[in-house]
Amino acid sequence: MDFKEYLMRKHELKKGEKKLKEISVQQYINRLENMRRNGIYNEEKQIDYILEQKIQERYDDWKTYLKTIEHYLSSKNYQANVED
Repeated sequence: MDFKEYLMRKHELKKGEKKLKEISVQQYINRLENMRRNGIYNEEKQIDYILEQKIQERYDDWKTYLKTIEHYLSSKNYQANVED
């Protein structure tokens, strides 16, 4: 399951999550790609102090970008658990 599919289905996979609209899903994907392109996010396995600092320095709405990475990491963990 790729990141887009995870975002579209996360409300089914995790209790308490709300369903995302297509536009919101695309915004998450765009944010992740922008962070990769700008060298801010490099497939780290967790959010550490250094990554959080890079995001805070680059983006005014930095909490949204942290949430994007949190969702991405959750999608990777979900995929790893399904494959086991």
